[in-house]
Amino acid sequence: MNAFYRVLATGCGTGFFPVASGTAGSLFALALYAAIPGFAGNWTATAVAIVLVAALSVPAASAAEAEFGHDGSPIVVDEIVGQWIAIAGLAATPVTLLVAFVFFRAFDIVKPFPAGRSQNLPGGWGVLVDDVIAGVYAAIATRLVLALPMLRGM
Repeated sequence: MNAFYRVLATGCGTGFFPVASGTAGSLFALALYAAIPGFAGNWTATAVAIVLVAALSVPAASAAEAEFGHDGSPIVVDEIVGQWIAIAGLAATPVTLLVAFVFFRAFDIVKPFPAGRSQNLPGGWGVLVDDVIAGVYAAIATRLVLALPMLRGM
């Protein structure tokens, strides 16, 4: 596997975290979201990043599967894409980041329909699509929770 695909597939190495590598990848995604100037809260920038990283993640994950197995734990680029979908366009406040993180991790682990079935897609598609679906579910849930009167403005 070439170095670029390895770095991308493993989320700059966060996939090698010894425990809960998917969680480490999700936290890395949130750190990038909050740290990159002009990214947090910017729908356009986030959408471009999601599309670009998702498009690159399919061949990167496919290549990484040869080394790590199908959706092997070091492959976390899918968590990055899914976590960005969950938080896209929202401010990077601690409450928002926490709510989006919890919902994304929960949906990624539970894999509600059709996320579980999507893992049967070939190669990198089977790695990515379940996290895209989990990200969409998490985005909806996050926005519903953040709309609660007690959390508005947080």
